[in-house]
Amino acid sequence: MFKISLDSLDYAGIPHKAQFGVFHDIVTPPDPYNCPKNDRMFSRFFYVTKGQIIFNKDTENKVVGNAGDIIYLPNDITYISEWNTKETGEYISLHFLLEEFYITLPDKLCIAITDKDGRYLEMFEKALATFNSGAPGYKLDLLAQLYKIMHRMYRDTNYKNIKSDYRNIYKGILYLENNYIEEITVEHLAKMCNMSQCNFRRYFKKYSDMSPITYRNYLRIIKARDLLQTGEYNVTEAAAAVNIPDNCYFHKLFRQFLGCTPKSTVDTP
Repeated sequence: MFKISLDSLDYAGIPHKAQFGVFHDIVTPPDPYNCPKNDRMFSRFFYVTKGQIIFNKDTENKVVGNAGDIIYLPNDITYISEWNTKETGEYISLHFLLEEFYITLPDKLCIAITDKDGRYLEMFEKALATFNSGAPGYKLDLLAQLYKIMHRMYRDTNYKNIKSDYRNIYKGILYLENNYIEEITVEHLAKMCNMSQCNFRRYFKKYSDMSPITYRNYLRIIKARDLLQTGEYNVTEAAAAVNIPDNCYFHKLFRQFLGCTPKSTVDTP
């Protein structure tokens, strides 16, 4: 399963090494390729635009990519691939080398996601055009586009997993996580899922190990911490921005969830 993990990020943290390349090719099957370990220094998102490609055929690590599939190939792995189609195969490959401490990608070759509506294809084609243009600042533009692609993958795979694992309440989970600043009631969330408040609370506890309101407050405090670390908000402003205007209650929640005071999260010179 493809999964992107977001680790705790210091506001000042920036990538210290980033390299990119975007390539498009049309191949004549089977076009076999043997990639030995350490042959490729880049990780890749490999978008199959036409045909079918098979990685590690006749092994337990077999992965089949059809048109619309985006395959993730981490760097420093060994694999064998070949195209399995009577027609020509076609792909766009986004190569990247990012040394980040807050983004974790899988260490195995896998299908990252399937593009069902062409949105990812538009993003890959845009990245290809940017790379080919070589316009001033194109690497920074590519970095932004890569983050957009991974952000969409993060959201889409996260939502897919929630829907699969928590089918009864996923609508309420997604609504809460996208609207936690609002005054949301358990009654409202339960109605969205066509169940009683008691059952919604019971199912939600399995998801977050918290009650819905506690989880809402947790999301607010995490957002407030991020606002404070920008240096643009004081404690009162950050509390108001996340809809906790009571400073005493805000401090109480901060200690409850983060084990520290709001001011202690801000780096001092």
